[in-house]
Amino acid sequence: MLSARAYSFRMQSRLAISLSWVGGYVNVVGWMTFATGVSHVSGNITHFGQGVLEAVTHRKFSGAIFFGFLLLCFLLGAASSGLMTELARRRGKQSKYIVPMASEAVLLSVFAILIAVQSRHENLSQAMVYAMSAVACMAMGLQNATITKISGAVVRTTHVTGVITDLGLEGVQLLLWYRDKMRSRRAGRAARVLALTRRHPTTLRIALLASICGSFLFGVIVGAFIYSHAPLYAMILPVGFLLYIVLVDYFTPIAAVSQIDPLADAEIGQLGDIRNILPAGVGLYRLSHHRRNTMHRSPDFQAWADRLPRHWRAVILAISPLTHLDSDAVANLSAAISKLREHNCALILGGVTPNQFKTLREADFFDTLAPENICTDIEFAIARAIDALGLTRTTIT
Repeated sequence: MLSARAYSFRMQSRLAISLSWVGGYVNVVGWMTFATGVSHVSGNITHFGQGVLEAVTHRKFSGAIFFGFLLLCFLLGAASSGLMTELARRRGKQSKYIVPMASEAVLLSVFAILIAVQSRHENLSQAMVYAMSAVACMAMGLQNATITKISGAVVRTTHVTGVITDLGLEGVQLLLWYRDKMRSRRAGRAARVLALTRRHPTTLRIALLASICGSFLFGVIVGAFIYSHAPLYAMILPVGFLLYIVLVDYFTPIAAVSQIDPLADAEIGQLGDIRNILPAGVGLYRLSHHRRNTMHRSPDFQAWADRLPRHWRAVILAISPLTHLDSDAVANLSAAISKLREHNCALILGGVTPNQFKTLREADFFDTLAPENICTDIEFAIARAIDALGLTRTTIT
C-alpha cells in the first residue's frame, strides 16, 4: 500500500481510513499527557501568535518559544519525510515510503518510553514536556507529509479542518446536482437519480471525507479510553499498526519495470536472434523484482507509460507469474493503455497466467485491451506485437 503512489480512489480511501485514526489517537494522547495538540498546527500557530504578543508587550517568552518549537518540530518531520522519499527515489528504490513510516513508528516508540518515564514522577517537568512534544509533533509531521506524497496531495490524516471544509463544499455540489436532476416530473425519475447518485464522483468523495473524519474520531475515542485506563501501554496500538504496515510492505514489495535486452535475456535468447524479425518500433519490457522468488505487487503503470520513448509503436510487457494483480492494478493498467493510445502505441501483455487472466476478465479489462493482446508467453506476444505494429502503420498511413 505504501510502496507506490496511491493512484486509485480505492487506494486513497484505504490509506485515509487506515491512518487517520493514528493522527487522532496520538493527538489525544498528547493532549491528555501535556495539554497540547501535537497535530493541530492551526491551533499551535494561533498560540504562537499570542505568545509573540505576550513577548512583545509583557516580556514573557515562554509561550512563543514553546509553540514556535512545536511548529518547528512538525516542519522538521515533514521535511525529513520529503528528504527520505526523495533520496529513495534518486537511488531507484521502489518501496520508498517504508523508511518514513518506520521512522514514525520509532518516534512514537520514543514517545511511549517518555510517557513511561514520566509516570514515575508526580510533576511534569518542562524538559519532559519539550521532549515528548518534540517526538510527537515530528511523528505527525512525518506522517502527514508521507501520506500527502503517496496520495498525490489528496489525503490528509493528522487534522480534519480541511476535510470538514471540503465535506461542506462537496455536499452543496451534490445537493445542487441532485436538485437539477430532479426537475423532471417523469415517473421513476427519483429512483434513477438515486442510482446515479451512488456512483457519482462527488458521492464517492463525500464518502472518503466522511470516512477520514470518522476514522480520526475513532482514534480520539480509543486513544482517550486506553490512556485513561492504561497510560503505560497506550502507544502500543499505533506503533504496532505502523510496524505491521511496514512489514507487509517489505515482504510484499513492488515490482520494477525494466527494458529487456534480447541478446542478454535467457528466455528470449532461446528464440534465436529475433532482431531480424522484430521491427524497430517494438519495445520489450518485463516486470521483475530483485528477490526473484518473492511475490510482488504491480508498479504504477501510468508513470511507466509516461516515461516510455515516443518512438515505440507497440510495447510488450512481460508479466511475472509472481506479480499480484488486483482491481486497483488493473484500473491503473487500463489508464496506462489509454495514455499509450494517445501516442499511437499498442500494448501487448506476455506471460499472463490463468489466475492473472481471470483477474483481468473479472475486472472488465477486456473492454480496454482485446483478449488477443493478452498472451501466455513471450513468443506469442512478439508475434502479436508485429501484427499490431502492422495495423498501427496502416492506420497512420
